[in-house]
Amino acid sequence: MDHALEQQRPVNCSKEPCMRPARPSSPRNQDVSYVLAEVFGDIYSQDVLHDDTIINLETSRTHDPDFHDYYVQLLNEIRLERKERLEALDQVEQHMLSAFNLAQEHNSNLQQEENSLGIPERHVGISNYLDHDLLSKYNLLTPGSYLRPSPPSLQPPAVPELPNFMKNTEVMEEHEKARMVTINREPAPPCPAKIKRSTLSAGGVLVQAPARNAWRDSMHPDVRKEEQKGLEKLQAKSKFLKTKRFAGTETSKKETQQQIFCTVPSKIHFDTYTTGGVYEEKLKIKNVSSTSRQLKALPPKTKYFTITKSGDPSQNGAIAPGLFVEYTVTFMPESLGAYEDELQIMPQGGEIISVNLLGERPRPALSLPDTLDCGYCLVHGTLKTQFVCRNDGGKGTFHIYPDPNDESKTVGAMEGIRKIAEGDFLFDSDLPPPEAEFADSEFTVTPTSFSLDSGEEVAVHVEFKPTEVCRRTTSFCVAVDNCTSKMYTLTAESQSCRVQLVAVSGGESTVDYDIRSAEDGGPVTINFEDQNPGTREEKMFIIRNCVNVPLHYNWEMCKVLTEEQESENVLLSVDEGAPFSISPCKGILDPSSEASFTVICNPQKAGKYENISRLWVDDIPKLLPSGVVLEPYDALHMKLTHLAQPHQIKLEPPALVVPGEVVCGYTVSKTVKIINDSLSSANVKWTCPEGDFKFTIRPETFTVGAGSSRTVEIDIDSESVGDQEAYLSCSFENVEKPLKLFVKAKFRGPRVSIDATHDDPALDFGYIHYKPGCGIQREFDIFNNDGVTAKWSLAEMEHCVNPEYGQSEFQFSESSGEIGPYEVKHIVVHFKPNYPRSLKSVIECKVENGTGSKIRVIGEIQEPNVVLKQSFIDLGVIYVGVPVSNVAVFESLNFADSTFEIGVAEGKDQAFGLVDFDSDKGSIHAGATVRVPFIFTGREPALIDDFTVPFHMSGGRVLALGIRAEVKGLHIIHETPDPNLMAPTDDAEEPAAPMLDFGTVDILSPSSRVLKIINKSHIPTHFSLEVQHFRSESIEPPPMTARGVSSLSQRSYRPPSSLLSKSHILLDPTSKSQKQKDAEYWRDRLKHNKGACFVASPAGGSLPGKGVAIVTVHCNTDMWGQYTDTLVSKVGDLEPVEIPIKINATNSPLYYKLSNNNKPTVRFGCYPMNDEAVNRSVQISNQGPLDIRLDWQTYNIVPNDDTVLDLNFFVGDAFPNKSGATSRASNVDEDMIRVGIAAHEGELAKGPFTFTPDQCIIPARGTSKVTLTFDPSYGVGKCAGDFTSYALAYQSIDSHEDDANCARLQGEKVPPMKIMMTGKVEVPEVMVTAEEHGFTFKLTAGIINSRVREHTKIHKMSLLNGSKLHLGFQMSACPPFTLLQNKVSFMLNPRQKVKLDHGFVLSESLLNILLKSTNQRFSLKSCDSVEGYKEVSQGEEGAVEVSVEEQVLSKTHEVTKEDGSVQNVVFQVPEKRYHLHSHLTLLYNNGHVQHVPVHCRILLPTFYVSPERVEFGTCLVGQTSQRTLRLINPTNSPLKWKAEYHADNPEDGEFKLTPSEGEFTSSDSVILSVTFTAKSHKPCTASYTFTGTPGGRCITVGLRGAGSHDESMQRLL
Repeated sequence: MDHALEQQRPVNCSKEPCMRPARPSSPRNQDVSYVLAEVFGDIYSQDVLHDDTIINLETSRTHDPDFHDYYVQLLNEIRLERKERLEALDQVEQHMLSAFNLAQEHNSNLQQEENSLGIPERHVGISNYLDHDLLSKYNLLTPGSYLRPSPPSLQPPAVPELPNFMKNTEVMEEHEKARMVTINREPAPPCPAKIKRSTLSAGGVLVQAPARNAWRDSMHPDVRKEEQKGLEKLQAKSKFLKTKRFAGTETSKKETQQQIFCTVPSKIHFDTYTTGGVYEEKLKIKNVSSTSRQLKALPPKTKYFTITKSGDPSQNGAIAPGLFVEYTVTFMPESLGAYEDELQIMPQGGEIISVNLLGERPRPALSLPDTLDCGYCLVHGTLKTQFVCRNDGGKGTFHIYPDPNDESKTVGAMEGIRKIAEGDFLFDSDLPPPEAEFADSEFTVTPTSFSLDSGEEVAVHVEFKPTEVCRRTTSFCVAVDNCTSKMYTLTAESQSCRVQLVAVSGGESTVDYDIRSAEDGGPVTINFEDQNPGTREEKMFIIRNCVNVPLHYNWEMCKVLTEEQESENVLLSVDEGAPFSISPCKGILDPSSEASFTVICNPQKAGKYENISRLWVDDIPKLLPSGVVLEPYDALHMKLTHLAQPHQIKLEPPALVVPGEVVCGYTVSKTVKIINDSLSSANVKWTCPEGDFKFTIRPETFTVGAGSSRTVEIDIDSESVGDQEAYLSCSFENVEKPLKLFVKAKFRGPRVSIDATHDDPALDFGYIHYKPGCGIQREFDIFNNDGVTAKWSLAEMEHCVNPEYGQSEFQFSESSGEIGPYEVKHIVVHFKPNYPRSLKSVIECKVENGTGSKIRVIGEIQEPNVVLKQSFIDLGVIYVGVPVSNVAVFESLNFADSTFEIGVAEGKDQAFGLVDFDSDKGSIHAGATVRVPFIFTGREPALIDDFTVPFHMSGGRVLALGIRAEVKGLHIIHETPDPNLMAPTDDAEEPAAPMLDFGTVDILSPSSRVLKIINKSHIPTHFSLEVQHFRSESIEPPPMTARGVSSLSQRSYRPPSSLLSKSHILLDPTSKSQKQKDAEYWRDRLKHNKGACFVASPAGGSLPGKGVAIVTVHCNTDMWGQYTDTLVSKVGDLEPVEIPIKINATNSPLYYKLSNNNKPTVRFGCYPMNDEAVNRSVQISNQGPLDIRLDWQTYNIVPNDDTVLDLNFFVGDAFPNKSGATSRASNVDEDMIRVGIAAHEGELAKGPFTFTPDQCIIPARGTSKVTLTFDPSYGVGKCAGDFTSYALAYQSIDSHEDDANCARLQGEKVPPMKIMMTGKVEVPEVMVTAEEHGFTFKLTAGIINSRVREHTKIHKMSLLNGSKLHLGFQMSACPPFTLLQNKVSFMLNPRQKVKLDHGFVLSESLLNILLKSTNQRFSLKSCDSVEGYKEVSQGEEGAVEVSVEEQVLSKTHEVTKEDGSVQNVVFQVPEKRYHLHSHLTLLYNNGHVQHVPVHCRILLPTFYVSPERVEFGTCLVGQTSQRTLRLINPTNSPLKWKAEYHADNPEDGEFKLTPSEGEFTSSDSVILSVTFTAKSHKPCTASYTFTGTPGGRCITVGLRGAGSHDESMQRLL
């Protein structure tokens, strides 16, 4: 692939070499880029083609897609091959790492196993895990290439047979079998540590052993636990047999820490016993230590438990290790209650062992709730409730007794219940049996005694009989046979019957809902709105049951009592005819709920209605002397009222009068509205009278809603003519008298009209061309507008007939007849005029016994009339021989046709022009406009004013057409538009003199200008162009890509561009790229060495009439100068026109042959000071036709230079020729002294960069070299060793003389060439290193106290002169950083090393100013004031930068609660640090300054208190209680603290802290004692505020306690 690309590369490709990196001058520099550049050459120096570029090439296209695709395909193949090699490299690298990790893991496991077995260490190499095939695939070395093959494995030698004296005897074998049987009883799993990783098979082959800990995976977890227990027992036996002389001192230490005796069981519990029984349990006490020990058992404290020793394993009372002593624990209960005691065992040399003794049966547990709610009941009624009681605990017998706290209960029972609480009785004898029923006032509970086993249940019945309205609550006690009891509460509520009307829709109030109570007195009134009879209305109301008992109800409708009846207490009676009803009328009211009812009002007659609705509640208990009876209860009264009103109906309008006249037989429709102002709807029915006056009503019957209206339609007709009147009857349901409607109308006969569709009917005959006997006809219609037949007749009115002729000029197709109802007749009128005139007449249609109509008649009767629309035509300016077209327009002023003929032109100017018509004659139609075209041609230049063409019209009339024109010859204008204008200016008749001004352009940059040759006349001609001085031998125009700036006609042209274009050099060595072709074109045009060339394109051609020829003049230069020339334009037979050409060419034909010629820069790299000078050669090429002399001047760029402008003085020749030849500038007459202003970029300097020679000549179209020298011995300048300079090359021409066509500037008047130069002089510095702790000081603020006012921390450092020079310098530091040597000036020889001490001084004044500042960042500087330091602005010289770091530490501390439990509490402790940053300054003798950064971290101490609040609880008055506080310092800084006491109520108690102040060391804590003495029974609160110094951190600890005179609060101290 590379060979294919190499073949396409041209042999003679003049490719410039890449800029190679220079070798570093310093031997310490590790840059090896110059070595890679020398070895690999351009492969390393050239640019790299990235993947992104290849991807972009795949998506782009050029004008040559074949080459593009081929080139991209080659690049893709290279990229894929590179990707495959990288993937292979990654695969091999990953495999090597994996093999290395496997070998390391195997060696680690093998080392652990072999160490446990005592085998020497050995390692397995990585070669065992390498893939040899993978390494061989990529031609890499494998372990087999350099390692010897492993020797073959050999079989182990045979085991020799043991001699007879070494074999076991029969007795020994029997003993061995017995021992193995004993061991097999408690098998132990094999130790995993002793399993070998590999074993030898029978054939001697190495077999891999199971993996480590594989036995864990092959054994069930339960089996593994059992095996581990057996192994522990076996190991315990073997350890127990060891004496102390084998165990050493470790055994005795462990025994003191471990338990000596253990008890089996650890607790003795008697759970099944009866009263008076005796029960025993065995207790074993085993010696688990390694020595024999004695013990003593203390007897129990109560009389119910006793102990006796069952046996003693030794005579002296000592229990050997592993043996045990047995005790018998006896339990003798006196009741079924619970008993608890403790047995204490005191071993020899150990702690006391406690064994809990407990006698307790499973306690019964009843499922009864603590409160038995029986529910609700009406007063004097009975409520029965059943509760299920289930025993979820142990078996027990239960008795129910009254409340023992109630003195009214049985005294004997009360005493027994009290004994239950005291526990000093026997259940069967002491507790009296309860009564058969437990009756407590209104409650009765049965049964009162029962026995339940676990899971059994019994029903408890409770009966409640209240005598008054209240809520009853009583208690009873349930006693259990285990001497325990529990109180239960019975509760029930009695209520009286009560209902309440909650809400009514409507009612006597204006709101929808009105809540009332039954205690308001009178009944609730419900008013129904007024309605008409027969109307149904409903209302809703809600009744609430105010008790929690269901109530049975029914409604009753009664009559309203009068006042007299009420005074006589007359009872309400039922009203059977009441219009009211309630639904539902009976039912049940649910407890404490609401029920909705509907009251319906439906009156049948008009009138006022009032009734009382009464609510009865049934089965209400009532206490009578004879007992409790059930009777109904009158619960609620409601008053219902309603007013029924008659209907209110009316007609609108009350009478119908038909306006105007109505044709007989024609029906007229009218509407009447019936308005119902009643409260309900009404049914309507109409009745019509009989006779000639007929009516039709739609609809006849219907219903009109309340408060609405209904419209009916009435059709009116009559069979007779004249005025008609009648009455219509409208009757309503439930209305006695109907309503009457009066109707009146007038009727008439038929009516006929002419053209009734038009507002102004007229019969228009239009224009009539009058001729003898001519005539015209028109048509119109007559209409019968009525439904009857009419007789009619047509005729011209008599006063419109001309009496001279005696008869009418109109004739009708039908002049009279009959026309049916609504019929249309078509009439044709013939008109024959007697003479021309404007026709105005009237035709009348008469109707017998009816109404007729008239129609106007109009028309125009005329003869022909034709005129010329324009009798004089001005053709303006025309040109000789150029025909001009125009038209003559005839217009007919009336509607008569006419003809014409064209005659011969007349006038005195007829010889100067020629007119030509398409036809000599023509016709003009009536009312038309005719255009007659003609062509006029001028014969010679002249002013034509008298030229007439005659037209002979039909009828003998003659019309004349006059023509005027100005005939001119050829007229040419030259224009040179400004290329900067986007739009051309308006054409002027005589524009300014043309000039081709190319302006200021760069050399070798083609430019173009446009010349417009405008033909102002219509005469076609030809033109030619020629340049006088700077012309080209060839007139071939340049290619489009070589024309530079686009012309006006080519502004839209854009050269083709793409990411990758075809390289012709690679394909064909003889071919050239487009850029080379363009350069060759202009090189051929500029070969006359005049410096400039002008090419006109096109140089000639034809110019049409009124046309424009656009000529592009192309220019290019290869030398600066001001060029002038003349372009000669010849058009037709006109005189030649000379157009001046002017161009100012700037820039230089010289260029540097560097990699970056746009900004040429020579980089010298870094060199040590006083090193030898370094030379670089720079090649300069001249593309111009003249030799150019260069004068070099070097300038250094100074950083932070404030100079803006340079004022330059020149005297005489600024740059004379040093070779002795006379320069052109010396011969030119100019000012001796010249002043110039230039932008300041640098200072003129003599070093460190120089050019050799400083004046040189670059030959025309040749190259020359100059040597650029960099002298490191120039010294360290203002840029601290970094030099950035530039050189200016002023250009002069000695072999050129200015003339009229070319003038060139030189010397300082020509912009010089510029080249940048960079270099660095390395200044040797001292290497400063820290010996121990670096340059960071770590201090704590706590070291400053009342005894220590100032502390200095010292670090060591070393200064090494690693250069080859003698270095002298002075060293200083900014306080509080200091140097501890008196010597501040040093002189170090090469490779000399000096050790110094530097430190940080932490003083009380420094700490105070740090603590006072509130800023996070600030600067400090030492001063002579009392404080010693002051805050200054950041960046000030000699200042130390200070930053503050704050963080929160999370500290966990154990806190003991009141119940003795321990809780971990996390404390958030703030910490603050100060960071001081400065530097040590080294000032060298040569002025160089070196800074060494130093840093100090000052830690402020902090602390926290645990706990944060102390609670003493309730204490005996006068007794002192104690608590502890822990004060903790989590930092490494010492701390001084002090506590201040604050009491809220000192008269109630006193708190005291001991000690109240002290000092901390780093990371320390102190325990403080807090005491509280109560002085009264009131609560007492106080606080201690802890303040730490330095830092001022404050923590407040709250104290709280209360006093009491109760002696039970006394505490043992």
